[in-house]
Amino acid sequence: MEQVECKGRRAIFKSYVTTLPNGAQVRVDKVVFPDSVAVLPVYRGPQWEVVLLRQYRPSIDKWIIEAPAGTLKPGESPYEAAIRELEEETGLRAESLVEVGGGYLAPGYSTEYMKLYLAFDPERGRSSPESHEVLEPFKTTLDEALRMVSRGEIGDIKTITLLLAARQAQVGGL
Repeated sequence: MEQVECKGRRAIFKSYVTTLPNGAQVRVDKVVFPDSVAVLPVYRGPQWEVVLLRQYRPSIDKWIIEAPAGTLKPGESPYEAAIRELEEETGLRAESLVEVGGGYLAPGYSTEYMKLYLAFDPERGRSSPESHEVLEPFKTTLDEALRMVSRGEIGDIKTITLLLAARQAQVGGL
């Protein structure tokens, strides 16, 4: 059977036949994509606040609300990428980050693995979004962000996971 490969700006699409552990032969469509990070800026206080992005995503042709995120550059650690992405996309600088997990975003077809971080009480830095990024940072309370999830206004899984991690940190006294 024919094998197909197509390279894009950051992704490589591959389609090929493979044999599964049970002996079945299947065609696999796979997107080879760089690993990535997402980081949620969190301000602790009487009412915890978070910074989110309203970002236009051309792949789905719509605006969505999400946490700052991006792919690793060659040789860059996930931690370094999270620090960089936070400042590039929000203009905020974090002295340190807390890793709260990670996982594959779509293991049915993609190799991308994302690490997740919380940035507590970041300070003002300098934003420098990339030319392909159309985004608007905004601050809201953690409670309101979680209500936005319940109302379907936030449908981005990495952001939902980070908001739940922030709630867990709030309840746990971090």
